[in-house]
Amino acid sequence: MLCIHAFFLWSVRGRIVKGDPDFTVFFTAAQMLREGRGAQLYYPGAQQAVQLEFTNNSDLRRGPLPYIHPPFEALIFLPLTSLPYICAFSLWNVVNLGMLLGIALFLARSLPSLRRVQAWEWLLAFLAFFPIFSNLLQGQDAILLLLLFVLCFGALTRDADFLAGCWLGLGVFKYHFVIPLVVILVLWRGRKLIFGFAVTASAMTLLSLGIVGWQGALQYPAYAWSVVSTSGHGQTPLRLTPNLLGLLTGWSFLDGMNTILRWIVVVASVGLLAIIARMSDMANDRKYFNLCFACAVIMAVLVGYNTNAHDLSLLILPLALVADDCVAATSRSSREKMRLMMPIIPVLISPLWFLLWIRWERTNLMALFLLCWLFAIRREVLRMSANGDSGGPTLQP
Repeated sequence: MLCIHAFFLWSVRGRIVKGDPDFTVFFTAAQMLREGRGAQLYYPGAQQAVQLEFTNNSDLRRGPLPYIHPPFEALIFLPLTSLPYICAFSLWNVVNLGMLLGIALFLARSLPSLRRVQAWEWLLAFLAFFPIFSNLLQGQDAILLLLLFVLCFGALTRDADFLAGCWLGLGVFKYHFVIPLVVILVLWRGRKLIFGFAVTASAMTLLSLGIVGWQGALQYPAYAWSVVSTSGHGQTPLRLTPNLLGLLTGWSFLDGMNTILRWIVVVASVGLLAIIARMSDMANDRKYFNLCFACAVIMAVLVGYNTNAHDLSLLILPLALVADDCVAATSRSSREKMRLMMPIIPVLISPLWFLLWIRWERTNLMALFLLCWLFAIRREVLRMSANGDSGGPTLQP
């Protein structure tokens, strides 16, 4: 997997130099802040003027690559604007590697059954996972959100619910993943978590307001919705989105049923959220919390509106938790462990990703494997709860 990723990265190095990766939007937004043009952050014309300064050789876009994240996230990339684009891109990926190493150290220290796995082995495994590679290729921010999810999970295992909410509040730059997870955790854990979330999310809102002003803040929701809903402008083709929306609507022969299908997606998303919310009793039992949290993260990825391949980097945490549980559960049969892990195996195979992405343009099919995996984990939790099985050990503080 690593060799495949390295070869592909080398083959598209020219595209990176031209400014084709998604990192362009972060660099553009940060450059606008550096120039004191925060009020114009969501003006397509202003975005294009900045992007033309370092992407004038790109032959893939007819207009600007739009920045649709909340204003406060642009501050993270502000220090990088003192560098040329390609140097900033490279440095951001070095930061991403640093965050991955931090996640590896945390997991290596905290998951009892996997403590013999060295941090560098964790890191190599991460880099062999296609969504992580996609994040590095695009210069995206999914690894940052993964780090916040890991910190949230660690806080929850220490019963530090307020702190867990604070970590999730910092992740509202991808609110379409954070909000479903917050809803589940609040239903599971109660008010302390929502208070922590409200504190940091409110601080990020006020910070954003200070950057773009009231007019820019009021313009943002309509602007973001327009971008992610307009094909060919900013919307990822639905056949390439590995979530419920892509799985149910990403088929050209169903275009005539688009409105009906979108309502079905809404109902299915609410139903999936309700199914995971009903795991509250098991989630509040330390014996089952790890697997329940894995279900919550997978659910958030599936119901997120604008899920891309790199966003599946969030699956690193459920993968680690399920692997730890399988290794620790010596009383569980090999067949039971296989049923728990089999659904996710296709997602781990990079050649399949490349076929679905480049050749067939059908990465929405990955959502099918995620659904199967989610229900396999839930079924195992229900079985353990019914039998009084303790499963694997819980994460240690």
